[in-house]
Amino acid sequence: MLDTKSERAVARLTDEVRRLFGTDLVSLVLYGSAVGEDFTPGQSDINLAIVLDRLRFAHLQALQRHLAAWHRLGASTPLLMDRQFLARARDVFPMELRDIQVQHRVLFGEEVFATLRIDGRHLRYQAEHEARSKLLRLRVLFAEVGADRRRLRALMRDSVKTFVIVMRNLCRLRGGEGPPRYLAALDEFERLAALSFPAIRRLVRIKLGLEPWPDGLDETFASYLDEVERLVDLTDRMVPEVPMPPVADRG
Repeated sequence: MLDTKSERAVARLTDEVRRLFGTDLVSLVLYGSAVGEDFTPGQSDINLAIVLDRLRFAHLQALQRHLAAWHRLGASTPLLMDRQFLARARDVFPMELRDIQVQHRVLFGEEVFATLRIDGRHLRYQAEHEARSKLLRLRVLFAEVGADRRRLRALMRDSVKTFVIVMRNLCRLRGGEGPPRYLAALDEFERLAALSFPAIRRLVRIKLGLEPWPDGLDETFASYLDEVERLVDLTDRMVPEVPMPPVADRG
């Protein structure tokens, strides 16, 4: 959850976004860790999504003039889209939109994310694409940086988040909650898949600062790679069991 300083930053950002875009602004949404329990003051970004009625080049120019000041407040570069883009992007960005849909807070305007309908088939396709493409990249990057222990640790630490996000969304396809917190999502996925992913779990705990690096980085990477390959295979064979209603339809 946001601390007092971050809440003041969000209030200031909300006022500035409203003044900047005026009547063109449809919705301003806070999403990601700032809405959940994983927010770390001074480290986590404040993530915003800005939805306009119709996006024009002048809006990009206006945003450009404010970004440096917003970054100093702790905000990442916001997502900027319009109604048409949001309506037509559901089939190519289902994971990202579902994540926003499940965990967000409307700061101004309409509730445009909770009512989105996302096809589970599109979500599965993107999950497989993400997992397969990152698997390809892991293999190549190990060949490039594996001899450098520091860079190998960074490769594992920085890449594991993607696979937990894939797991989170696969949970949703199986009727699970798909909790935002990394370890909770991993717990639920292991339960639903009836499998364990100890190397991925260890890397998540390392990323969260809960345990140190083990000896034998090559062995750790080999186990990690095996589990990613197993995840890709599971994703390829998974069929959505339940429809995915908008968040607003839930009781």
